[in-house]
Parts: sequence; structure tokens; C-alpha cells
Amino acid sequence: MASLLGVRFAARKLLNNTTYHESMQTIPKTDLTPEKEPDLRSKLAPIIAEIVANPDLILRDEYTLEERRKDWVSLCKKEVVKDGDVLPIDTRSRPGHKILDHWHPHFYDVRNWKGVSVRSLVTVPQLEKAFLTNIQMHSTPYKSEIRRMLVMTGGLGNVTKYRAVTSKAIVQFFGAKTVLDPCIGWGGRMLGSLAAGAEYTGCEPDPNTVRGLRGLLGDIGKTATILDQPAEVALPTIPVGEFDMVLTSPPYFNLELYTAGEQSTTNHPSWDAWVETWLTPVILSSLAKLKTGGTSCWSVKNFKTDRAYPLADVTKKIHADAGWRLVKTVTMRGSGRMGGGRIVEGGESRGSEEDTYCFKEAAE
Repeated sequence: MASLLGVRFAARKLLNNTTYHESMQTIPKTDLTPEKEPDLRSKLAPIIAEIVANPDLILRDEYTLEERRKDWVSLCKKEVVKDGDVLPIDTRSRPGHKILDHWHPHFYDVRNWKGVSVRSLVTVPQLEKAFLTNIQMHSTPYKSEIRRMLVMTGGLGNVTKYRAVTSKAIVQFFGAKTVLDPCIGWGGRMLGSLAAGAEYTGCEPDPNTVRGLRGLLGDIGKTATILDQPAEVALPTIPVGEFDMVLTSPPYFNLELYTAGEQSTTNHPSWDAWVETWLTPVILSSLAKLKTGGTSCWSVKNFKTDRAYPLADVTKKIHADAGWRLVKTVTMRGSGRMGGGRIVEGGESRGSEEDTYCFKEAAE
């Protein structure tokens, strides 16, 4: 029954009201009540039961090797810098992400600060809400839309993958040939750096993610140095003055909790301790790895979970105190990390935007 996923109008054709069977318009919520559609929920029940029994029907995206290699070629060909500046980037720009999606089936196991993951929302009540909302708003029940409805009706924000095109654009804009990423994550920065022709070294403690990263490299026929250790352990082993660029997105403290491996919050459970004994040393150690004239690029934002956390402000201050100045901000529009809440400061971007702040030594 879950074969209706991705079939145009398939879910709407479950309605008794034939007016909506091939409609492209939003359906009024009042027309989907049990009184108006007494059979709809019973028709959805076996579909939902099948998905609950096998959540990967909606949570896993698999692509053939040919599709993944075409995705890599698309990223390599993507124009990201023009007339001396980075072209506008938004979340619809996804070259490279079929590869990332294929190799990280544990992506939807990431928990928010309350311990809720997208996978944990694959239940009968939540799926019924998701399908009803999808039928109301969309003509086609794509599995990506069902996931999005689960996130929306379940009160989550989106777990994010850093866009490979953003990485490629930043590396290309600054002309970096060697890139250090102390917090690899899903591999978007690795793909983008390699697509820009740079050598890439990064740290990643989650063994599930490391396996995916190595599979990703096999797809594209490229090499990179992946240190399967936390940043604070791996960075001291890396020579100083070796890299043109640091490009990373550190953990957002308690915003996204990953599936395996030692995490930065494990030994630093409070915000102040985490900033003092993890974030600050990692930033300063990363700066030491840069060559003279190198660039330090950090994708961070101020956010709110159980309280407000000024991660972007703190990251900027650590750089400023170390003698580094902000020279460029690259914004990706239309994203949204888990947590939903956002600290809004003067000129900061909206919660639906992701900023990467790029710093140079102030003396330059």
C-alpha cells in the first residue's frame, strides 16, 4: 500500500469527495474531518501500518551508482562564483546531496534536545496527522513531503546537511587549496571542497557517519583524510600552519544529538563549560593550523532550545579576541535546524537562513 508514495493524486483519490481527486489546490481542513470523510482514516490505516512496520519506506533515500556519479558531476559543473562574488544559494540547490542522502541512512535518527528524532515520530498517530496534512496541502504524497509533515506536525525543526554548493563556493571564492574541517558531519563540506579542487582533512567521531563518508569517497573516486576522532583529540596531532582554510559547522551544543561516537556535550554538559573547555580550544587550535593569510569559516547561529544560546556571538568573539576580523558572510536561504527557536539580533539573518562567517587575521 505504501506504493502510493510519489504517485500523483494517489492520496487524494482516497477521498470520497471526487472534486479533489485531481485537484492542485489546497483543500480546506474542514473538508477532511471524519464527518466529511468518514472512510479516509480507515483507508489510510493499512498504509500507515506498513510504514510503521518498515520506517525506511519513508526515511531512506537510495540511489544507483550511476545516479550518484551524475550527482557528483552536477556539483562539479555548478557555477558558484561569478563576477568576483558568491552567487545566491538556497536549500533548493542540492547537487551532491543524492550521494549524502544515500550514504547516511541514520540521518533521521538524530535527536533534538528533548530526545525526539524523526524516526521516533513514525507512529500511527503522527503518521495519520502527517498524511492528513499532506492531503490537505499537496497533490502528491512524496516521501520527502511525508517526512516534512512529520517534522512539522511533530514540532521538530529540520536536521540539516550543510550544502555542498555552499562549501564549493566558499573554497573557490577564497582560492583555498587545502581545507581543514574539525567537525565533518554529513560530508557536504567534504564534497564541496573536493569539487572545488581542494585537498580535504576532517575529524568525525561517529562511526556510522565515518562509514558513510568513506562510501561517499568511493562513489566519486576521490581521496580525503578522515580522522575518526573528536576534534579535541585529533587537532593536536595535526601540524600547525598546514591549511589555507578552516571550514566547519560545530555541534550546536544540545540542539542535535547524534547516534554514536563521543559527542562534545558528553564531557561538557553545561553551556559555559562547553564554550570554555570545548568550543574555545577547538577554534583556537583550528586557527593555529592555518597558513599565514588563511581563512577561518564557521557556520553557526544563535539558537534557542531549553534556553537561548548565543553560539554565533560567542564564535565571533573568540575570533575577535584572537585577533581575527570578519571579512565575509555567506548565507544559505531557506534552511532550518532543529529547535525552531532563534535569538534575533540587529542585522542577523532569519531563522530560515544559515550563515557561514569567514574571518581573516586582523593584521592582514
